[in-house]
Amino acid sequence: MLFGLPYYLILVLPLAGSLLVPLVGKFSEKIRDWTPAIIMGIAMAFCWSLLFEINNPATTTSWLWIESMNLEFSVLLDPLSVIMAILASTLCFLIYVYSTEYMAHEEDRDRFFFLMLAFGGGMLTLVLSDSLLIAFIGWEIMGFCSYGLIGFWNDKRNPPETDPSDIDSDNPLLNFETEGEYNTHCGTKAFIVTRIGDAFMLGGILLLFVFTGTFSFTEMSHDAQHWWSVMASTGMLVPTFLLLFMGAIGKSGQAPLQVWLPEAMAGPTAVSALIHAATMVKAGIYISARFLVTMVEAAGGSHAESIFAPLQIIGFEAALPFFTVVAIIGAITALMTATMGMVSNELKQVLAFSTLSQLGYMMLAIGVGGLLTHYEHAYLSSILHVISHGVFKALLFLAAGGVIHGVHTKYMTKMGGLKKHMRKTFIVMWIGVLALSGLPPFSGFWSKDSIIEYTYELALHNTLGWVLFAFAVVAAACTIFYSFRLMGMTFYGSSNFEQEDSADDEQEESHHQTPHDPGPAMMVPLYILAAFTVVAFTVYPFVQGIVLEEGVLTASLWSETMLEMILVKLTMPGLVPFTITLGALALGGIPGYLIYIKGADTPNAVIPENGFRRRVYNFLRHRWYINEAYYWILKKILSFANWWRERIDNRIIDGIDFRSADLAIGLSRRIRWFDDNVVDGFAEGVSSRSVEASEFSQHAQTGRVNDYVSVIIFGVGLMAIIALIWLGVI
Repeated sequence: MLFGLPYYLILVLPLAGSLLVPLVGKFSEKIRDWTPAIIMGIAMAFCWSLLFEINNPATTTSWLWIESMNLEFSVLLDPLSVIMAILASTLCFLIYVYSTEYMAHEEDRDRFFFLMLAFGGGMLTLVLSDSLLIAFIGWEIMGFCSYGLIGFWNDKRNPPETDPSDIDSDNPLLNFETEGEYNTHCGTKAFIVTRIGDAFMLGGILLLFVFTGTFSFTEMSHDAQHWWSVMASTGMLVPTFLLLFMGAIGKSGQAPLQVWLPEAMAGPTAVSALIHAATMVKAGIYISARFLVTMVEAAGGSHAESIFAPLQIIGFEAALPFFTVVAIIGAITALMTATMGMVSNELKQVLAFSTLSQLGYMMLAIGVGGLLTHYEHAYLSSILHVISHGVFKALLFLAAGGVIHGVHTKYMTKMGGLKKHMRKTFIVMWIGVLALSGLPPFSGFWSKDSIIEYTYELALHNTLGWVLFAFAVVAAACTIFYSFRLMGMTFYGSSNFEQEDSADDEQEESHHQTPHDPGPAMMVPLYILAAFTVVAFTVYPFVQGIVLEEGVLTASLWSETMLEMILVKLTMPGLVPFTITLGALALGGIPGYLIYIKGADTPNAVIPENGFRRRVYNFLRHRWYINEAYYWILKKILSFANWWRERIDNRIIDGIDFRSADLAIGLSRRIRWFDDNVVDGFAEGVSSRSVEASEFSQHAQTGRVNDYVSVIIFGVGLMAIIALIWLGVI
């Protein structure tokens, strides 16, 4: 590491630095705004320096944490951790720089920049920790920060902005009086949904610890034979990893817990970029990839060729059902959320649906990697897509933030014609859209097409592979369609925002200003991200060498790898999926271009008012009714709780309580009467007699010696007479 400093500084810098943000704000707001970028820039430099120490750290990576439990704070420096740390820190740095201008006029920036920096620190804690327990702490730090950032604008009192073409809901849970209420609801929804997955994940962590006796990924790999065989023989292997995977489903928005991510757009755009590109959703992909590597290492590095291989009590085959579930969920998420993005009218929400779809591709690659003979290449394609998607999605979100910042609306139906006003933003956003669409030579093409290619390889072995391959191809067609639709509705055609501004003279003066490209602090990160998106494929051979641990990448080896990347698309068997994918891109791209770009000024009559296409359109606008189903269930639960309160609690339970109270009061009255009249009466009688006897004895006590001597003589004489009688003398 740089200057021989300890590795844990990479985690401590952003987490401890976040606590300094409010303090710095007391002295200088400008320095405060730049503090997260400076601190993350230092952490980013440290992360890049780790490239030279992968699997060969220069200093110790473990420090004793809790001695009584023998828990260590360890840093893991393997290819996956280092690559994810570099990606997260670099994107966080660029997003923080962007935020200095984007949030310049907002209130409560102390809270904003504190949460942003802690968010990045939580991600670095997750990806660099060798301890699953400490990684879970970083996981939860991100959950807390996402809650605070998504609902950041919770104090806004204006009514929520509405889309004229949106579908009204009669569910009271979806009706909000102010935008602040809506933002708070979105943050709470994200927190609750992701906590559902986290609860299952915590159970999986504890189960894994019971069988392995450690939280360390390294120790799990080194001492794998015992715990692997025990878990496989007892049937706990797949359930445990499925519990862990539930956390990834919640964090990465996989079906059926994808409902929180579109609402996460309520936060500032910099937050959206951070969640979708650098942190949060990538955490689920990382933890899934981490367990793929750990499981393969535990099983000895080889496994069966297909999911239909005979299951063995001991061996990797016991984990095949787990990877089958991962692949199926990834494919379903990729297709389902892509169709939702085709009809959404909110700019950032379209990008959110695209994030869900691309995350589905990554999960699909991890699942397919676990089902193929050689998992490394499918696993590599997933990592490459994490990198490419992180870059072009950060580019798209930050560019979208510039658009929203310029036109003061989040709905594409209120935009249009922006390319003449925001030329630079228009160009960089096209670069991001082409990468998202998967068109060569942009970054998204190489990574996503590789995923489809390995899914096709799985399809050659079994029927399930064909289903997964079909889902991936159709999702690619949907992706390019909604990408062109986004560009057409935002930048082409007539300027809808100008019409609205001229029609409303009571708008604020800033709303009447002509939209323009953002300033340097917002545009420079866009330029950097756009440049990498174009040339990313030249970096992929280096990433491949790191992930597959092929050693030093020379110029000749780089040339061979690049040539292989190109030839695999043009030769069998890679030519087949490549050709099918190009056909899918044409199937989705041509109508998207004709309807929304070339025909931007023509009224869209593709969806009639009635008929089958309208029903399909409504089905997709309702998000396959999954989101509404959750709200319907929640509404029924609340209705049942209200009914229970009124009918059972108030009438029966409270009735029993009230009757019991009346009986208790009546009984206590009778007991009190008995106490007053019997117990107290007896006590008072005895007391009064005692007092009388006491008074009599007081009269007998004269205090004169003669009286006392007389009584004694009388007593002695009486005793003498009694003795004589007893002796018979008398």
